[in-house]
Amino acid sequence: MIRLYSFVIFLMLAGLLICPGCKDTQRVMSGDTAPEFSVRDITGGPVTLNQFKGKVVVLYFWTNSCCGDRLKQVEPLYAELREKGLALLAINVGDSGDAVKSYAMSNGLTFTMLADEKAKIFKQYGVIGFPTVFILDNNGIIRKKILGDIHAAQLEKLIQLQFTIQKEAEAAYEKMHRR
Repeated sequence: MIRLYSFVIFLMLAGLLICPGCKDTQRVMSGDTAPEFSVRDITGGPVTLNQFKGKVVVLYFWTNSCCGDRLKQVEPLYAELREKGLALLAINVGDSGDAVKSYAMSNGLTFTMLADEKAKIFKQYGVIGFPTVFILDNNGIIRKKILGDIHAAQLEKLIQLQFTIQKEAEAAYEKMHRR
């Protein structure tokens, strides 16, 4: 079963590499506005990227065959920072919604879980490997794109940097607009 998933993902990636100019694939980079999407999470609830404006957002693209163990390590970080304004959307590519829901429940994951079964968001963001992580600022601008594995401690530093930048920008705005 794992070999089948690996083969399917290999075919998807090969298609993206062979067809870099295809209209369905975008290359999103740091500094770009994150492409909007509207989907259902694994509980059936509606999720749009726009609903997280005002928060630091982490988009974590993953698959069960390669990244599930690393994703579990992000849960304590999310639990610590969600009240501070962190939103974490784990976007699984290639597995069924039921499989992703089962995985989330059996591992106690509380962040937003999405099953991108048809790879629509995957294509929108031009993801070419797993995991791929995007960190968005509170205005929906991509501030960091990480290709490949990242440890929770490294991810925390990047998220904390966004909180610091956000706080400094708010303080500067207040200072400039004092009456």
